[in-house]
Amino acid sequence: MLTQTDSRRRITLPPATGIRPGDTVEIEVLEDGRILLIPVETIPRHQLWAWTADSKQAIVKSLEDPRPSEVVETAEAARDVARRWADED
Repeated sequence: MLTQTDSRRRITLPPATGIRPGDTVEIEVLEDGRILLIPVETIPRHQLWAWTADSKQAIVKSLEDPRPSEVVETAEAARDVARRWADED
């Protein structure tokens, strides 16, 4: 698909690219002159702590539950499981 830049060097991307108005893209100019547009999601600075390797590992570990899954069919059975799990602490 050919397109031309306007007076401000802007181009219009077709909807098929999946990039919508307001999306953030990284622009990379390759050595051979090709230009890559890479859609990115920005992370607010106050949330960066959650994206460190240590934090991600801690989150993954916290989601692991060594207890086997149980099928609970009655309210009484649910209470029994809850009691057993409460006593494990």
